[in-house]
Amino acid sequence: MSDPQTFSFSRVSSFEQCPRRYRYRYLDGVHEAFQSVEAFMGQQVHAALEWLFKRKEQGQVPSLEQCVAYYCSVWDATVKDSATPVKVVRGGESEPYRRSGAEMLADFYRNRFPGDQLSTVATEQHVSIRLAGRLPFQGFIDRFARDCGGRYYIIDYKTGKRVPQRFEGKDAEQLEAYALTVFADYGVDEVVLSLEYLRTGRNNTKVVRRSEAAALEQRLAARIDAALSATVFPPNPGVLCDWCGFNDLCEAARTRYGKEA
Repeated sequence: MSDPQTFSFSRVSSFEQCPRRYRYRYLDGVHEAFQSVEAFMGQQVHAALEWLFKRKEQGQVPSLEQCVAYYCSVWDATVKDSATPVKVVRGGESEPYRRSGAEMLADFYRNRFPGDQLSTVATEQHVSIRLAGRLPFQGFIDRFARDCGGRYYIIDYKTGKRVPQRFEGKDAEQLEAYALTVFADYGVDEVVLSLEYLRTGRNNTKVVRRSEAAALEQRLAARIDAALSATVFPPNPGVLCDWCGFNDLCEAARTRYGKEA
């Protein structure tokens, strides 16, 4: 069972999206019956990017073909070893999703990787902070980097289809939360936040300054307090129920549209 006191941004978002799913996962400690193929594909793309940037920092830059081959090998090994089935929610085979991930990696390698001048400090870096002096918060930064002038970057790679026009929404708020940990651990006055959308090659960025940190921390702490103070956890049925690994337990999912889920 997850620690009922330590929060991540995904945990906050889960509560706000569907309190029942939050309860199953974070309070009851129930394992989801499946993982969507979209989420699975995103994880394997991130694993390949982590490998690519680590090798680059070691002075051993892989070729495009090696990067895609690594992605495919990780996909196969993870499918074989995972105890949680991967589900194609809308039916069909998983191969188109596997191919889509490989294409995104190839496009990133050709169009973005050669011109990348940042030095990678860490990939999948675990960060933590105690918000308002009392609320443990943690997360993982896809890529934590810095430029030649010493400015730090928090970079998140997105594999989904939705590409906002501006730096906004939950993905943006997550990076703002991670910026709080950088301000706490490093003596810097600003951090560049970057959401890189691999399907389109687009990126949305924002510079967040230390002077903004107090307000960001206050808002995040209030959201966590709302989850901690909750005593009932009603379901929030909708189209996303199809992608929820708890829909076999939830009565709202089973009766949605008047039929069994």
